[in-house]
Amino acid sequence: MTRLQKWFLIAALWVVILALNFSFYWNQIRPVNIRRICAKKAGEASRQIQAGDSNIHEFYRAIYSDCCRNNGLKE
Repeated sequence: MTRLQKWFLIAALWVVILALNFSFYWNQIRPVNIRRICAKKAGEASRQIQAGDSNIHEFYRAIYSDCCRNNGLKE
């Protein structure tokens, strides 16, 4: 195996490792972070509404769903 082939294999291995890391981040970590942010936004918005309101759950769900859609999640 020549030096050029060795360097090519090393570079190809790094490309594969980076692609796998990016794929894991994009499909596992990013959605969790977006859902956490959206839950916080919806919680803050629903706290501003009076506690006696019967539609508070619907309000929370609407804000949460809208936030997820705006950040690229289907929910």
